[in-house]
This record gives sequence, structure tokens and C-alpha cells, in this order.
Amino acid sequence: MSTTDHVLSVRNISKSFGAIHAVRDVSFDVEKGEVLGLIGPNGSGKSTLFNCILGQLTPNSGEVFVDGKSVAGKSAYQLSRLGVGRTFQQLSVFPQMTVIDNIIMAGQEHRGSMVSRLFGKPDAGLTEAADQLIEFFRLGHLRDQMAGSLSYGQQKLLDAAMAFMAGPGLVLLDEPAGGVNLTMLEYLKERLQTYNREHDSTFVVIEHNMEFVMSLCTRIIVLAEGQIIAEGTPDEIRNNQQVIDAYLGG
Repeated sequence: MSTTDHVLSVRNISKSFGAIHAVRDVSFDVEKGEVLGLIGPNGSGKSTLFNCILGQLTPNSGEVFVDGKSVAGKSAYQLSRLGVGRTFQQLSVFPQMTVIDNIIMAGQEHRGSMVSRLFGKPDAGLTEAADQLIEFFRLGHLRDQMAGSLSYGQQKLLDAAMAFMAGPGLVLLDEPAGGVNLTMLEYLKERLQTYNREHDSTFVVIEHNMEFVMSLCTRIIVLAEGQIIAEGTPDEIRNNQQVIDAYLGG
């Protein structure tokens, strides 16, 4: 399989912690504009695989390619420069900063040199772009409020806006639905779908909320005991007996 035609290519990734094989020889490709879900029961290796892709863990074997280029050994900062964004399972907002300043800060992390940050404009010229994202995620009425005063769901929206501030072509979303109420969850899904459609961006989503992932993603990969056991459309995954057994314990 060629890696040059895909936004993300994962090739034969394995990761062990002592005698525990967390990920075993996992390979898959992600096409431009695709929304791929990565699901599996607790302990299936999802987070380990995500962290190997993002360079937070070094796999024992295998390679990861972004737009056909190997990203082995790249830091999160270097990956962001290559157009890769991410959200975290734990919120990464700064509670003592305003909404607008959080988003500007996220943009500054991915733009310019240390010299330009020291001697350039305080906002690095990012206020207009930050305001556009605030409006897109409909947080305008909260623009100047401290992030820590927002509801958890609103902070999730802010966290997503921060991930998109650098204009990434590929975004990895780590449990975006976690802890979010149903109303906010539907809204978050709609905003992600709209962003995907308008920008032809590519998402890879780890998620435990089956209803959310089935309605958001166009294709789903299922892990169990560190290996891919199924891959297909949401309907195919819903009706896959091996997947049902994995979640219900066989």
C-alpha cells in the first residue's frame, strides 16, 4: 500500500510495556476529508495507538506517515507545523485566561519564531482569525469571559476551537464527547461536521460514546486487545458479531 495518496498512513505499529502488548501490528490509511472513528473496549489499545501516532510514545516497531512523509521522532510542535492538530481527553484550556486569549495562545504555539513572539504584536496578528473561530463555534457571547467560568460543554467547544486555530488538515480528537450533555453533544457534532465539510479537513476520533461516533464518522476501525478486529461503515460495525462479542465480553 502506498503512503503518498493518504493524509495519514499507519504501518505495522506495535507497542509493548514489558510483557503487555498494548498495540499489535496495526496498519490503516486515512483519506483526505474522511472522518474515521477508532473504537474499542477499555484496554483495547486506542490511547496507546493515538499517542504513538502523535509522537508521545515511541512504538517498538512500525511507522507513521503524514501526507506521505515519515513523522518518526517528531514532537507535537513539529507535527503541528506539518498540519496535524489534536484535542486531549483532559481539557487543555487555560482557566485563568479569557476565551479569546486561549485561542490566540493556541495560534501562537504554531506560528512564528521566538524573536517574532518577543518583538511582534502581542496577539501575533491572530485576533481576527481567533474571532472567526469563536463565531464558528458560537462562543461570541463568551469571548471575554474567563475560560474557567464556562460550563464543561462550553470548555469542550473552546478546546476544539483551539485545536483548529493553526488550520490543520488532520485533527485527532481524543474523546470529544466525554462528559458533555446531550444538547451540547449534538451541537459539537454539528460544528465538527460543518468544519469537515467546509474545509475538507480530515478527522480521526477516539470515542466511547457509540451513538456520537456512529453518527459523526464515515468509517470505523475497532480495536480489541491491541489488534484491529473490524473495519467498515457504521452500519457494518453495528451488525458485526465479532464487535458485539468484544464489547459484551463474548
